[in-house]
Amino acid sequence: MKNLYHKVAVASACTALGFVLGASEEAKAASFTFAPTITFEVIDLDDQYYFGGPGRFDGLGDLVFPGNFDTVVRGTLGETAQFAEFNIGSFSLAPNTVISSAVFQAEILTFLVYGLGVSATNPGSLGIFGYVGNGTVDASDFEAGVLLSSVDVSSSSAGDILSFDVTPFLNQRVSNGDTFAGFGIRALNFGSLALERGQFSGIQPRLIVETADVTESVPEPTTILTAAAALGWGGWLKRKNSSQQNKTKSQG
Repeated sequence: MKNLYHKVAVASACTALGFVLGASEEAKAASFTFAPTITFEVIDLDDQYYFGGPGRFDGLGDLVFPGNFDTVVRGTLGETAQFAEFNIGSFSLAPNTVISSAVFQAEILTFLVYGLGVSATNPGSLGIFGYVGNGTVDASDFEAGVLLSSVDVSSSSAGDILSFDVTPFLNQRVSNGDTFAGFGIRALNFGSLALERGQFSGIQPRLIVETADVTESVPEPTTILTAAAALGWGGWLKRKNSSQQNKTKSQG
């Protein structure tokens, strides 16, 4: 019986304390949508084919087209990548606030893209590369950055929205106090497609950021009383058991 009293008291106390501890935090979410400060296109051409050079692809940008954000191509005669930079200099996190999600979105316009040795071939997947931007059009951004994530477009159609997860990268940029976050969209396989830049559907590439504000809250008074009552009951049972044991010893 002593063990039963003890187990019941402990379970009640732990349950009550669990209510208290469980009420110590609550999360509040907020969402922000950023439009790109600049967009541009960079093309890496087959140096041998176009310029009579000794090599084919050198991985460096040869041509730049400011304002573009459309054709993504990986062909036998060159590669075209699309870039967007976002000004995050004024975006700061309040204490106890974290970026829970950061997603780069773009819309597919069409797969009917020709050129650079490609004839309307679905590339299968696109990758997003992140780099620290500077708010200016720069051909060297073609070789900058690291692959952040990819999306499967093998069964996609015109009008589909592509979502790239860039959460860790943006967290790092904000943490470092960087002014611009840059992103490049490239085909990971042979093929091509065109992205929408807002001239038809009005949907431009965008960066959607969600934050979570974790704040401490004061437990309900009734919860504190419940915990105290449970602990008090446990102490009373313990004293009662101790008293019964002493009585049994004295009788013996």
